[in-house]
Amino acid sequence: HYDKGNSVECTFISIPQAQETLDCILSKPCWMWGCEMGANSFGVVGGNEAVSTLLADELLSPDDGSPTKRLLGMDLLRLSLERGKSSKHALDICIELLEEYGQGGPCCKEDSDWTYENSFLFADAKEAYVLETAGISHWAWERINAGEYRNISNGISIRSNWGALSKDIQSICKENGWWDGTAKFDWKRAVGAGGRAHSSLEACGREASGKVHLETLAAKSKTLQSPPNARWYVEQMALILRDEDSGICFRDLTGFCSTGSQISWLPKSNDVDDHSHFFTAASDPILAKYKRFTFADTIRSDEDDHGSNELWDIWRSIALQKLRLTGDTLDMLASIENDALAELDIQRKNTQNKSLSFADAVRKEIDLLQN
Repeated sequence: HYDKGNSVECTFISIPQAQETLDCILSKPCWMWGCEMGANSFGVVGGNEAVSTLLADELLSPDDGSPTKRLLGMDLLRLSLERGKSSKHALDICIELLEEYGQGGPCCKEDSDWTYENSFLFADAKEAYVLETAGISHWAWERINAGEYRNISNGISIRSNWGALSKDIQSICKENGWWDGTAKFDWKRAVGAGGRAHSSLEACGREASGKVHLETLAAKSKTLQSPPNARWYVEQMALILRDEDSGICFRDLTGFCSTGSQISWLPKSNDVDDHSHFFTAASDPILAKYKRFTFADTIRSDEDDHGSNELWDIWRSIALQKLRLTGDTLDMLASIENDALAELDIQRKNTQNKSLSFADAVRKEIDLLQN
């Protein structure tokens, strides 16, 4: 709880603080205030991706072409998770802040000229929303109903199935010749392709692979003799996030790499211990294992990282040195993930044999890697 008039210092700018914020678990680069993905204690999860549109030049200063410092997309995500009590509430907060303060600023610690627009995925146990942005403060959102599936991946993906649009975006697109003003407004065709129809309007690369994975998962779940349980779904999602061939999993040593991986299981329950969030806290989700966090875990302070920064550095060092782990070490690491996933089993939940807390699992993984 905060007094009226308090402010919160984001990565580059300060804005008024909400009088109440929610407990959150965040996966974030250590140098910025915002986050790339996370969850809150009301069962809302969110993720952020970089995108690019024809309005991207709005983010640059007219004086020297450098990125104008506003709220980063990662700041918007954290603010939305700290304040949003449902996925729709988080969506509305994100849009409100985007319109009031705008997005922009250097998005890389080592490259002050790199900036981008953002897309977001917000979900709770009932529904989900994709929010995509263009320029400083333009946006479109799409609702995903219960039983449907959706993925985002570094590209504009909303077409004519939007639920709402920012106030002036249609007139801007019409003035620029990106929309004729009569056809159903296609967000991606307009802000992503200037109204031109070509093959790149269809999903490609990681986005296409992710879509195929989800389609396959949905079909597979219907062929099983009994309905799949929570553990089955989380294990299947872990396999997807470990798909290196499609580029979903980045293991590059010199360029971009996966900076973290998160899987959240959100049953329709008011018990925070039933909402399970699995994090690798590492750059390599193939070798690093998922560890379970719940809001029933003990949090020592607002800035408690549960040892995850230390673990991230260890895994990155192993990758850069191209070290090979022994079979025994790999087996013991696998047991950490198995222990976390076992907490999703109904039989396990009814016993006193609870899995390690997230912090204890991180410490166990650190000890294994250092010995």
